Amino acid sequence: MKNKRIIWLVIFLLIIAGMFFKRFFFNNPPQGPALFKRGALEKITVKVEKVKRDDLDFILSYAGSLKAKDESLVYPKISGKLSNYLVSEGDRIEKDETIALIDRDETGLKYELAKVDSPIAGIIGRTFLDKGANVASQTTPIALVVDMDQMIVKLNISEHDISDIKKGLSAYLKVDSYPNEDFEGVVSKISEVIDTQTRTLPIEILILNPGHRLKSGMFSRIRIFAGKHPGSLVVLQDGLVKESSFDYVYIIEDSTARKVKVTAGIYQDNKVEILEGLREGQQVIVFGHQGLKDGSSVNVIEQENSLQR
Repeated sequence: MKNKRIIWLVIFLLIIAGMFFKRFFFNNPPQGPALFKRGALEKITVKVEKVKRDDLDFILSYAGSLKAKDESLVYPKISGKLSNYLVSEGDRIEKDETIALIDRDETGLKYELAKVDSPIAGIIGRTFLDKGANVASQTTPIALVVDMDQMIVKLNISEHDISDIKKGLSAYLKVDSYPNEDFEGVVSKISEVIDTQTRTLPIEILILNPGHRLKSGMFSRIRIFAGKHPGSLVVLQDGLVKESSFDYVYIIEDSTARKVKVTAGIYQDNKVEILEGLREGQQVIVFGHQGLKDGSSVNVIEQENSLQR
C-alpha cells in the first residue's frame, strides 16, 4: 500500500513539472529585436537610403605580375666551362659590358678566355651557374639582366571590356609590399588580335619605377580608369539583392516593402549605378531585407549621407 502511494506521488509530481515546462518554454517564445507588434501585425525594422545622383568613376579591375620592361637572358656564343663572373647580382651594367668569361680549352690547344657581354644596359638580376660549370653555345643561360627603370604588367582584357580600353588611360597598381601606396601607370600597348583560346585581348600597363622598389615577379592588383558616368542614379550595394541572375531592391511605399527589379550598371566602392527600375528620391532598404518579402510591413530607420562617404 505504501509503495502505491509513492508511485502515485511521483506521477503527480511529473505532471506538475510537465505543465510548468510547457508554460514557460512553449507559450512564451522570445521576441526578436527587429520585430514590432501593432495589434496582430508584425513590423520588421529596416534601414533605408534614398536614391541619389552622383558622378561615378568607371573602373576596370584586373590582376597580373610585374616584370621589367626590358629583360634579357644572356647566353655564351661558344661552348666550354664557366671561368668566372666579373659582376655580382645587383650590379649596374652597361650595354656590351662583359658579364663572364668562358674557358674553351681543348686537349692540346690553348685559347684566350671568351667574353660573355650584356646585350642591354641594366642590373644583374640573376647569375645562374657555379664556377667550372659546363656551358653550351646559345643554350645555357649565364645571367639575367633587367632594366628596372620601367616596369610593365601584361593583362588579358575580356571581350566585354574591349570597347572601353584605350591607349593612355590611367591605371593604378597595388602590391602587397606597399599596401598603403598606389603606383601610377598608363595603358601603353593594346593588341589588335584577340586570343581565340581565351577570348581576351592582350594589353600592357607601363609603370615608371624610380628607386626600383617594384620588382619583377611581384603580384599586383590593377584599376584602370576608363571614364566617368556623371549624374548617375546611385544606391548602396548593400541594397542590391541577387536572385536567379537578376538584380532586385526593396523600396518603401507607405511603410510597406515593395520588391522591384532593377538593371545595375558600374560599381564604385560601396555604390552601384542603377540604369533602370528606380527614380531619384525613392527609399531603398539597405539593411534588414534578408528574408523580407514583397508586401511586408516595415518600421523605417533612415540612414544619413551614406552615399556621400
